[in-house]
Amino acid sequence: MSEPHDWPIEQAARVSLRPWYFAAAGHVTVLFMDPDEAERARHDLIGRGVPEGDLRLYGAEETLRIMSRRQEERSILAKAFDALVADHPARERYVGNAQAGGSALWIAAPNKDRANRLVGLLADFRYVSLRYWGEDGVEDVQGSRG
Repeated sequence: MSEPHDWPIEQAARVSLRPWYFAAAGHVTVLFMDPDEAERARHDLIGRGVPEGDLRLYGAEETLRIMSRRQEERSILAKAFDALVADHPARERYVGNAQAGGSALWIAAPNKDRANRLVGLLADFRYVSLRYWGEDGVEDVQGSRG
């Protein structure tokens, strides 16, 4: 059984000046327009040996609620820092997906080998995008919309 995760998007914004995505290293985020497809992918990953504790599925309402709470919690200094260093297209894709009713699946991927395995396991699912937050940077894999 895997250790419980402190999912980056759920971390309190006031704890650090650093935006949540800096804490996301070691995770894969997969955006799905279709919430049912996201649930099928989660279920399939569990069936293929990914520990359930290594997965966290966020629906649209939950994602928007978390993002709103995080924005409210941020200090003025943290908001200014975020404006300078944020990956705005990624955040817009993430929030836009939730606003359109999509889901986000977070998966623990402590290393590149695990991330590559997850990409392979998710290849047959229809996702908007997949992002690996690695120790050496961020890698995006665009999916087939739908």
